Order: sequence, then C-alpha cells, then structure tokens
Amino acid sequence: MKNIQSTLNEVKIIENLLEEVLCELESLTEENFDSVLKSAKAKMAEIEQKRLENKVKSNDFKQSEKIVQLAKLIPEKFDNVIKDWADKLKVVQKEMEFIQNQKKITIYNR
Repeated sequence: MKNIQSTLNEVKIIENLLEEVLCELESLTEENFDSVLKSAKAKMAEIEQKRLENKVKSNDFKQSEKIVQLAKLIPEKFDNVIKDWADKLKVVQKEMEFIQNQKKITIYNR
C-alpha cells in the first residue's frame, strides 16, 4: 500500500512540475528567455528522473492522463513561442528592407 501511495505522490509531483513548465513557457519573453529556459530544462530533467524512478518501482505504473496531456502541450507551446518570435523577426526584417529602399530612393533623387 505504501508503494502505491508513494507512486501516486510522485505522479502528482510530476503533474505539478509539468504545469510549472507550461506556465513558465507561457510567460516567456525576450528578457527572461535564458532564466525561464534554464528553469524549464531543470524541471524537465527532474521529471525524467522521477519518471525513471517510478518505472523501476512499479512495472504496472500507469501514466496519468494529465501527464500525457501536459507533455503534449509543452512542445506545442514552445513551438508556438518560437513561431511567434520568427514572425516578429520577419516583420522587423521587412521594415528594415523598406527603410533601406527609402534611403536608396533618397540618394537616387539627389
């Protein structure tokens, strides 16, 4: 009975860590990128360690549906953040090209 309870506690800890990682990714900005990424990476390493410990403890360990759901959301969220930043970079690139073209036109008109 104690093994089952400790496994359930570990599952809850993993769920909480995954939720924290997801929240951190949602708050990701250019200013806090390094710290958030380091924190998320450390938490994911802790989750992996706990997952491996639970596999060893119990062969019939069943994954929590919440863990599966959160584990799918995290890479999706990270991909969305990267896509948003790439889109912003494209906008800035277009603005810079426009400014350079304006400079060329100004020089040509002189």
